[in-house]
Amino acid sequence: MKTRLIIWFTACLAISIISFGELWTKLPHWLSPEGLQRHGVFHWAVLCLCLLWLWLKRRDILSKMRTGRFSLPFILSGVALLALSIFLPRSDDFLVFLMLLSWLGIFTIVFSGACIMPAIFLAIYGFGLGFPIVMTEWLGESSARLTVNVVIAATRMLGLPIMSEGILLRFKSVTGDIIATTVSPECAGYATIGVFITLFTLMMLDIRLPLKRAWYIFLFGLAGTWLQNIVRIVVSVAAGYHWGAEALASMHFNISYVIFPLWYTLFAYVYLRQAGWKSISTKK
Repeated sequence: MKTRLIIWFTACLAISIISFGELWTKLPHWLSPEGLQRHGVFHWAVLCLCLLWLWLKRRDILSKMRTGRFSLPFILSGVALLALSIFLPRSDDFLVFLMLLSWLGIFTIVFSGACIMPAIFLAIYGFGLGFPIVMTEWLGESSARLTVNVVIAATRMLGLPIMSEGILLRFKSVTGDIIATTVSPECAGYATIGVFITLFTLMMLDIRLPLKRAWYIFLFGLAGTWLQNIVRIVVSVAAGYHWGAEALASMHFNISYVIFPLWYTLFAYVYLRQAGWKSISTKK
C-alpha cells in the first residue's frame, strides 16, 4: 500500500501544479479577511467538516485501501473523474472542488473501492457549493420578493417605518440619512440553506434517524434556517435605522456568523434528542 500511496500523492501533486496552478495564486486572497467577507466563510466551513468526517472514517477507508486491488471498472471511473476535473468549465466557485475531484479520480484508479467514502463526502461538498447557485438562478427574483414582503411585515411589527419598491428597501434613519438597500436574490438565504442541508446529511451519515422521523426534523430545520435568514435581514435593517448605513452594511456582513451557528446548535440539540442521544451516551 505504501507504494500506491506514494504514486497517488505524486500524481496529485503533479496535477495540482500543472492543471490547477491558478488556484494556488488565488488562494491567499480568498482566505484573506477581504476575500472571506466578499465570498463568505460557510463553504470553507463545509469543506473542513467534510474533511473532519473523512478523518473520522479513516479506519474504514484505510482497511479498504489495504485490501483493494486494481479493478478495470474503478480505473475507468477514475479516468472519467480525472477528465471531468480537467475539462469542465472553470470558475472560482468550483476551482477547489475540481482539484479535489482530480485527486479523487487518481485515488479511484489507485485504490479502487476505497474511493466510495471520499466520493460521498466530495459529493456533499459539491452540493453545498452548487445548491445556492442553482436556486438563485431558478427562484432568485421571486424568492427575493417573498423575502422583502416578510421583512416588511416583520419590521412593521417592530414599529420601523420601512418602505419597499420591488426588491428595494427604503427608509429614513434616526440620524436623518435616507437609506436604500436592495434585497438581492442572494439574500434569500440559499447559501445557509445549502450549508444546513450538507450538515444535516453529515449528521445522518454518523447518527442516523429513522427515515420517517428524519423528514420531520429536516423540514423543521429547513424552516428554521429560512427564518434565521429573515431575522438576519431584519436585524441588519434595524441597525441601519438606528445607527446609519455603515451599521447596516457591517451587520449584514457579520451577523450570519453569529445567528446561523446559534440556530444550528439548537437544531443539533433537537436532532440528537430525537436520535436518542441521551440513551447512547448512557450506554457508552
